[in-house]
Amino acid sequence: MLVSKAAKNNWKRLNLDARDIEKKLTKRANKRYSKKLFIPKEYSTDVSNLELIANIVDKTEDLKECIYYLAVNLLTLNGLSTDAKYISEVLEEFKPRSDKNAQFYLTLKLPKGEKDFLGCVYQSLLNEGSKNIQGSYYTPQSVLNKIFPENIDFSLTFLDPCCGTGSFLLEAADRVKSPEQIFGCDMDEVACFIAKINLIIKFKNKEFRPNIFNMDFLGKNNLGEFDIIATNPPWGALSKPDYKKKYPQIKSDESFSYFITECSKHLNPGGKMIFVLPEAVLNVKVHSDIRKFILDNFQIEKINLFGRVFSKVLTGVVSLSLREKGETIEDVIIGQNRISQAFFEGNTNYNFSVLDNKDVKILNKIYSKPYLTLKDSVWALGIVTGDNSRLITNNSKNGEKIYSGKNISKDGISDSVRYIFYDRTNFQQVAPDEVYRAKEKLVYKFVSKKLVFAYDNKQRLFLNSANILIPKLYGYSIKDVMMFLNSTLFQYIYSKKFNELKVLKGNLLDLPFPVKLPDTKLTDDKIFKLYDLTKDEISYIKNIVFKL
Repeated sequence: MLVSKAAKNNWKRLNLDARDIEKKLTKRANKRYSKKLFIPKEYSTDVSNLELIANIVDKTEDLKECIYYLAVNLLTLNGLSTDAKYISEVLEEFKPRSDKNAQFYLTLKLPKGEKDFLGCVYQSLLNEGSKNIQGSYYTPQSVLNKIFPENIDFSLTFLDPCCGTGSFLLEAADRVKSPEQIFGCDMDEVACFIAKINLIIKFKNKEFRPNIFNMDFLGKNNLGEFDIIATNPPWGALSKPDYKKKYPQIKSDESFSYFITECSKHLNPGGKMIFVLPEAVLNVKVHSDIRKFILDNFQIEKINLFGRVFSKVLTGVVSLSLREKGETIEDVIIGQNRISQAFFEGNTNYNFSVLDNKDVKILNKIYSKPYLTLKDSVWALGIVTGDNSRLITNNSKNGEKIYSGKNISKDGISDSVRYIFYDRTNFQQVAPDEVYRAKEKLVYKFVSKKLVFAYDNKQRLFLNSANILIPKLYGYSIKDVMMFLNSTLFQYIYSKKFNELKVLKGNLLDLPFPVKLPDTKLTDDKIFKLYDLTKDEISYIKNIVFKL
């Protein structure tokens, strides 16, 4: 992610010198600054070609020269004449200034089997920082195979508004009669050139100029309407200020949300849209704007879950298949399961919960009873030092012990061997002192798929990998609240409704605490009984949580 101006100012306030700041900026998390090259193995359809791609990368000094002369080589390999008017025009528009290594590229023995050889080479020549800034990670064949409808009318028109080198266009080419039915656009000039070459080779028995446009789809365009729009839009790429004016319903400033909104304006009646997106679109609060837009305007036909499929990208990948909303709303297909779209509409922040109808039935049963929430409680982050390496030591003479998320378990708080001098003016971000020094508080792991809460009555200090909760819940002791938060039932609710890698306050506020507690000591099994769950439902819940 990008480091904010405020963070940089804080580092300077803490007297970090330029070298320390540069070190922070080049850490793994700040990939926008990375100059590393890597071959996206998942994008290749033939791993035997990876060695050849690596050799090309090693030889290349001028990216445009490389792509241009490899394109000429590929055209010739496929029996196409570069003198043909429609081909020569495409080549002339892209011709590089350099021809220093032209002979190397022209005489290479290139493979015919790779679906997008030029795209593989181009992705391998882009450094990690460029890909991160552009949101440019091309969709692997394994994902394309699963998301494209099997039965498509050959007369339909197709658009990819951020086509890259044309992986979606090539899939469409297998399903339409003519290249004139296929349209694509992208802001990347090199990618557009490759997409044109790919389509010319794909339809090598036809003379045509590919409908590929080097343009910003989110700006002014006259592309008209299409039967199928399918794309992998940029994720989190930096947007232009005027996008906010054009798409006022999108508050997140997220690129893929802008693309979904704009694509909806270019869909023919009865048409379909398919998007490859980060898993965060399903449940992260900031994306509630686009989820509401989708629910208001579309039938969600299918959600595919792919996990992590892009090299050097940690987030999971999903696809959404959408069609225009009709009078009858059908169930959403998620893997082997089906779920009512109406359930999404009733979720907090319109979350697209990955459930089946059995989960929906259980959750509706749980939430049908009157309940309390933690809305009046006190919440706080652990200490953000701004420079752990400088302010935290293993020397007990330099302050008091400080704990992190690693020290927290449901059994309690393990001992720490790290110390900090508690001078609040030295820290980048810090909660009120009375929160850290509260007589009783709960602390919980922040980065975790599971709810892990511990009790603290020793006024201990915690880093920001742990968050703090001082519950205010009528009729509950602090340990009662902890018992619920650590329970099997609440873990089931949390994982089914949110399924995030971070334990967020907004999600915890949605958990339902019964209005009245039993007179006897709370246990996991007694918590189940408070919600009138059957033996079969309890067994199902325990099995789900056991697998997490």
